[in-house]
Amino acid sequence: MLKPMKALKALRTLYPREVCSALSNFGSDLHHDQRGSISIASLFAFLFLTMLMGLVINTGLHVDRKVKIQNAADAATYSGSTIVARSMNTLTFTNYLLCDVFALTAFLREARDRNAEELTNPILNKWDEVATEFNSAGLQKFEQLTEGIPLKTDLERALLRTIGDYHAAVAEQLLPVCEEILATETIPEFQRTLAETTPQLANLAANEIANRHGPAGSGVGSDIPMSALMWRTDTMPFGSETSDGLYQIPVADPANDQTEFSSTYFQWSRNGRYDISFSFLRTVNNIMLLPLEAPLRRGRTDKFVPPEKFFGGAGYHNGAAKLSQFATMWRGFTEANLHVLLEEEYPNSNLPFVIRQSRLSQNEEVETDFMFVGVAYWDPFTETMPGLFGTSPASDQVGFAQAQLFTPQNRWIQRLQFSNIDNARSIPSQGIYFFEPERPRFSEFVTTSYPRQFNLRRFFFRYQDYGPIRGLWNQHWSTQLVPATAAGIPTILQTPPPELDYRVPNLGGITVDEFRQLNTH
Repeated sequence: MLKPMKALKALRTLYPREVCSALSNFGSDLHHDQRGSISIASLFAFLFLTMLMGLVINTGLHVDRKVKIQNAADAATYSGSTIVARSMNTLTFTNYLLCDVFALTAFLREARDRNAEELTNPILNKWDEVATEFNSAGLQKFEQLTEGIPLKTDLERALLRTIGDYHAAVAEQLLPVCEEILATETIPEFQRTLAETTPQLANLAANEIANRHGPAGSGVGSDIPMSALMWRTDTMPFGSETSDGLYQIPVADPANDQTEFSSTYFQWSRNGRYDISFSFLRTVNNIMLLPLEAPLRRGRTDKFVPPEKFFGGAGYHNGAAKLSQFATMWRGFTEANLHVLLEEEYPNSNLPFVIRQSRLSQNEEVETDFMFVGVAYWDPFTETMPGLFGTSPASDQVGFAQAQLFTPQNRWIQRLQFSNIDNARSIPSQGIYFFEPERPRFSEFVTTSYPRQFNLRRFFFRYQDYGPIRGLWNQHWSTQLVPATAAGIPTILQTPPPELDYRVPNLGGITVDEFRQLNTH
């Protein structure tokens, strides 16, 4: 390379003196001229500020996405587990419905056959025969029975005939429907379908909620909607087939269960069905027969409350058909019909669902069967300066939450206890208000004041004098978000969701204890 002076001499030989002089002066002036130096500094400052602005924007986008993903995971998990809770309540309701159909079928069979009505005629005829013997009693009060009893028996015959015709007409329309429901096992089939499809319904609900938290065109950083999936805490995704053939929700079908607890489920279901069905039958019989019979109910320990003071089940009622004993025979025939239905016609079918049993410890059982994990997934977004900032890690694209099924604690309700039953109707202010806990229809996961042997962990009891009834009989299932501490969460987060193309994070073999220390849920 030529030195500056030699280069200038070379230019002089090639170009005129004027050109070389101008170039020489320009170089000297440029060396001493400081104009424009601030522009160079401004250029570097602008580049730095641009990079800083990109860093701030990217940080804001990451924080915004993380908040959106976590909110979506919380809402999706709650929505998915709510579907499970509603399915549990529906299964409980259909258990009661099945028992109700048994009771109604027994009731309608007697309405069709009219056995009790036929047996009342000989009883009323005997009353007519006895009435003639009062004519020679020598007392006017008894002699009047000679005419009064036949009048009463004729009225009872007409009343029972009318009631029989009415019930027979109702049975003609409803009994075939009830018989068909039992013959085709409509309710158990519905329960099986519901138990099988609940995981898919939960996934649909969770995914829809996630979509609404991150839909196309409504957020910053990404125009791709989020997705969500529900998982069991044993790392099995909702909707997949279980290897052991069990439902993914904590219920069992006694008619088809093949586990070691099948005989236990079978006995629980039969016992519960028997008790609830007879309870329903007695209720409908009491409502229907109350005007016909004359049950004495003691209102006090010292006297019977007169009819005008009848209140709250205390007192007595003059039955319209007490001579015929129709109510007693009707109860006997309907209960015999129900016994035949339960023990002879359908002893091994039309069985209510029960809660699944396990040999795990109480805490492990609750976590495995009654807790679920929801995970929200979102595709990576394009960085503001992709050439300057790298792609966000996969852990930033997932959010998770954990929910638990439970039944609520007993509520405290206000009741009115009357200090004077004679004035109970006319002067309610004389009553005394007090609070007492109201038990759910059947209690589970509830600490009560009952003996400890009744407070077993989740065996859903109905408290009766003869002991508890186990099964799925509580229709108060609900759900709540709980701390995400399940041991299977690290595995769930690293498992690719089925039918979804997402890049899951690699936690590098982190242990459960280490994950719980890092987890802020």
